[in-house]
Amino acid sequence: MKQIKVGIISLGCDKNRVDCENMIGFLSQAFSIVTDASEADVVIINTCAFIESATNESIEAVMDIAATAPEAKIIVTGCLPMRYPSIAEQNLMPEVSAYLDNHHYTDIVETVYNVLKGERVIRKNSTLHPVEASKDRVLTTPLHYAYLKIAEGCNNGCAYCAIPGIRGRYVSTPLEELVEEAERLIEQYGTQELILVAQDVTRYNHEGRGLMDLLDALEALPVRTIRLMYCYPEMVTTELLDRIEKSDKIAKYIDIPMQHAADSVLRRMRRRSTHASLVRVLDYIRQNTHIAVRSTFMVGFPGEREEDVDELCAFLRKYRLEYAGFFPFYREEGTPAYEMDGQLPKKVKLSRLKRVETLQSAIMREQAEARIGKDVTVTCDTIDYDRGCFVGHAEFMHPEIDNKVYFTADSPVETGGIYRVHINKVDHLDLVGKAIEEITND
Repeated sequence: MKQIKVGIISLGCDKNRVDCENMIGFLSQAFSIVTDASEADVVIINTCAFIESATNESIEAVMDIAATAPEAKIIVTGCLPMRYPSIAEQNLMPEVSAYLDNHHYTDIVETVYNVLKGERVIRKNSTLHPVEASKDRVLTTPLHYAYLKIAEGCNNGCAYCAIPGIRGRYVSTPLEELVEEAERLIEQYGTQELILVAQDVTRYNHEGRGLMDLLDALEALPVRTIRLMYCYPEMVTTELLDRIEKSDKIAKYIDIPMQHAADSVLRRMRRRSTHASLVRVLDYIRQNTHIAVRSTFMVGFPGEREEDVDELCAFLRKYRLEYAGFFPFYREEGTPAYEMDGQLPKKVKLSRLKRVETLQSAIMREQAEARIGKDVTVTCDTIDYDRGCFVGHAEFMHPEIDNKVYFTADSPVETGGIYRVHINKVDHLDLVGKAIEEITND
């Protein structure tokens, strides 16, 4: 009997990546997984529809597969059918044989069999409970680090964001399930860094001790590093910051999406934080901890004034965040901000974007140059054969979205190994150096 071949494409965020890895786990027990879509009998496209450009990318991916693999059945999963159910209901993309929302990934094997029989399948959300993780989850990251998605959905209701309408209200994955998943990652893959992700990590099981209980459980595992992403500022407490600072296992790093620093903009964005509350959090971090801070900011929101951008720039100069990403406001249908007055021209938004990006780049370069001549502890992530060196990340770096450490070595280097690297120069915003010592886990 011919082995059925399935290809899978994942678009969008790291939370989508986890969903994809779990789907591969379910699929690999029944089918042959292929990386070349032209060889596949069925191609699954795990889509993103957070903003218009992501929606367009998802639709283009469907059209590309339909053109390059015309015999393959196409299954669309993820945010596109969740945000735009009419695409499935009105059969607006006849190239697609099935649509699954993110709560039906456990049905993916059955769905593949259904479409191969010529059936058309639409599975809509029927529960708010996060889908169970596959016991055979297949990592698409280097094996020494993995994302642990701890919740689904969002309650924050920011004026510009479509996520609550796509993913629903916030629901935490039970602690026992997360611990079991983490244990499997450690046992099956030797994973040593767990990167906690959700739309809002700090809201995990917020009725009780929540995130603290989860950290208690994860720190008890034989894992080296726990990294916290997407920690909303109003939920970042001094207790949490002290916990990060004192822990031997939690990275001295936190991702706090702040979005802006001007109160007038934050109010219109329907953010819960204020300029004063952001200052309190950052003052505490700078005065009491060694924690590196990553954040994201949006410019060009309806009603934003030049003086608001001036305030954001002053904020960035004062707190000198280690990492920050910037985005122009995207006007998304179905969000409150779509109908707001004070919409700004694209030219204005892009000008403001360039201004803040230029400022932050200068800050980050100064910080990188301050490390020249110093030693940094680095985890090796991969090899860059073009540059003829190893690539890794330090505790104060996310392994994928932040800058990197490029280094050479006179002795063998292993992926996932830890090395003391002497920094001798900066290339753009990346650190460059040479390994002088391997650090053991003893």
